[in-house]
Amino acid sequence: MSGAERPSVRSYVGMLILIVGLTLYAFAAAALGDLLIGWPILVQTLYYLVAGIVWIFPVKYLFGWIGKGKRG
Repeated sequence: MSGAERPSVRSYVGMLILIVGLTLYAFAAAALGDLLIGWPILVQTLYYLVAGIVWIFPVKYLFGWIGKGKRG
């Protein structure tokens, strides 16, 4: 593999954290969402809207951390 860079260990660790973390977050968000059954639809909608956006912020920092591991 001349000329092609191999991904750093940080990339593998970061992707593992991403997969496990987002899976756990999705299950937790769904479990909390189940507690909202019977609440007004506006409350449920706002919850899922916020829960659907909040995960982006930690992932942004995770990708920044992964990017710091690039060689060269």
